[in-house]
Amino acid sequence: MRDSTLHEDEPESCISKITVEPVIFCYAFGIILHVPVIQQYIHKRIADEKGVMYNTTASLSNCDYTPVARNMETLKIQKEVQSEASFMQLGMVFSASAPSLFVALFLGAWSDRAGRRRVMGLSIFGSAIESAIILWVIYFNLPVQTLLLAGFINGICGFFPTMVLSMFSYMADITEESQRAFRLGILEATAFISGMLSHLSSGWLINKTGYKAPYMIIFSLHTFALFYVVFKLPESRAKHLMENSNVKVFSLQHIRVIIYIFTNPRSGKRWRMCILMLTSGLMIVSSIGFGSVIVLYAIDRPLCCNSVLIGYYLATSFFVQAVGAVLGLKFLSIVLSELALMQAGMISVTCSLLMMAFVKTKTHLFLGKFN
Repeated sequence: MRDSTLHEDEPESCISKITVEPVIFCYAFGIILHVPVIQQYIHKRIADEKGVMYNTTASLSNCDYTPVARNMETLKIQKEVQSEASFMQLGMVFSASAPSLFVALFLGAWSDRAGRRRVMGLSIFGSAIESAIILWVIYFNLPVQTLLLAGFINGICGFFPTMVLSMFSYMADITEESQRAFRLGILEATAFISGMLSHLSSGWLINKTGYKAPYMIIFSLHTFALFYVVFKLPESRAKHLMENSNVKVFSLQHIRVIIYIFTNPRSGKRWRMCILMLTSGLMIVSSIGFGSVIVLYAIDRPLCCNSVLIGYYLATSFFVQAVGAVLGLKFLSIVLSELALMQAGMISVTCSLLMMAFVKTKTHLFLGKFN
């Protein structure tokens, strides 16, 4: 009888351990699906404005779509389309990233007193508003510059940096140190699975339904995640730690906390923290920059990929990075120190980016991610 009770309680115990996993799955699926779809949509809109025929079928690429593809004037216009699309994509990334980095500094400290759920919900709300505005642009064919407003609204709500901070802080609040690495590993695995599925589906969604359906899915996922955080997810911060739930977001106290981090580092080596942050910043900038232009590069010559092939490439890239991160950390950590592991990772990323700079064929495109 006792054994039966234990077995009956096991499913309930497992379910009770599910906290932010549904949130990270929905949020990661949405923002990762957004990256390739918005780049291709921007490229299509600018191509339409310049009279360049645009292809979204699985059997043809943009290079094969029109019989005048070899005409020099057409090639010139296609280069203009690619250039303007890349600048527009840069504007979207900057409009979301610049305010989010500033806001994240305050929201991180604010969440210690106001709770993690508020910050998490605010980030998801910003992403939901962004997807709703993009849907509005797609439905009514509004000026493509309206997308900058969507990115800015997402940025001032915290965007991805704040979401990551709140997720990891939430997990740190609810786990013991001995369990933390395992639970964080589950979060990362959830994000990787979500990312692979979103990339695999992105090309087929564009091919079969156009651009409206992907953003309807993104908006629905963000809305579900927001309702889950508001009505289902319990607050991780103890009430006695939340001194004043009405504490201001932008207060001098938060600024003092940020200054204290840099003036009084735990190790006593301030220069180490500065170098680490500079290195991390440069790696993040390079990764974001690469992700912002790779789709635009793959669409036109010399690669001439269609949306389906781009989806396969991004999914393969995501899978290789996930496997490399898990197996690399597991086996290389046996023979390398943490500093050596970081250096090996930086060298790997640098070599991959250098190889991508000389990619001229689809085969080399895929091989570049196995470096």
